[in-house]
Amino acid sequence: MQVIGIGTGGSQIAALLANKAQYEVAVIDSSFKDKIEYAEQIKIEEQESFKDYEEKTTLDLSGRLRYNDVHVFLFGGGKTTGCVLKVLEPIKDKKITINYISPEQNFLSNKQKLRERATQAILQEFARSGVFRRINLFNTSEILKTREVSFIEKKEVVAREIADIFHMINYFKNTEGIFSNTENPSEINRICSFGVVNPENGEEILYFPLDTQREKCYYFIMNQDSLRTPGLVEKINDQLNTGDVSCSFKIIESEWETNHVYVETFTNIIQTSQNQTED
Repeated sequence: MQVIGIGTGGSQIAALLANKAQYEVAVIDSSFKDKIEYAEQIKIEEQESFKDYEEKTTLDLSGRLRYNDVHVFLFGGGKTTGCVLKVLEPIKDKKITINYISPEQNFLSNKQKLRERATQAILQEFARSGVFRRINLFNTSEILKTREVSFIEKKEVVAREIADIFHMINYFKNTEGIFSNTENPSEINRICSFGVVNPENGEEILYFPLDTQREKCYYFIMNQDSLRTPGLVEKINDQLNTGDVSCSFKIIESEWETNHVYVETFTNIIQTSQNQTED
């Protein structure tokens, strides 16, 4: 799988995936403070504005990518992210998934807020129309909501959390389970969020709460003791009883001491950082 990080934040997440054998990583930015091990660092010309990045970036990755499945990571709001469509245009024949991270709104200037909302909306529209295979949405504020983190630690905590859940869901999606009824989501449901579930009480925490959820897929990572405990299937059925949302799941045996549950949820409705949908 090809992973591309765009801008400082996107590159930070991609760098955390670079030492894993499953991913070939390239990072794109106008400058780099440090060398990123196991990743190709691609420097683009620094521009004055978001619009300049959008119009003047000339990078062509078409001859540099070995894999058809491409995941792109980027934060909204920054000037550098203006290059994203220009960078992806030459590789539009690939199966592209956007991993879009909305930053904390309180720390954005008015111009940054406008750029962030516009970028997020445009990328979702491109995904919904089929230009991109999918868009996975993350919200920095939601990720930090239950954590006590100092200001200087925030970027690292958010980057690591996104890299970890992306890798875990990708790994378990491709791991044989002891039971599975999972299916690919409907073609129209291309807007997605990841999350974790408390295996004891079923409480879900989505990294970008979606309005009007259409489909869900759960990954139950259970140790052998739990798998031998009566009532497991009933508990799973209770978890999946979510009204009109179509649900599927996979149960995977693990050697971990504790159980873990991950979830993907899908919709076809455009979302905003303020969690207000747009038709």
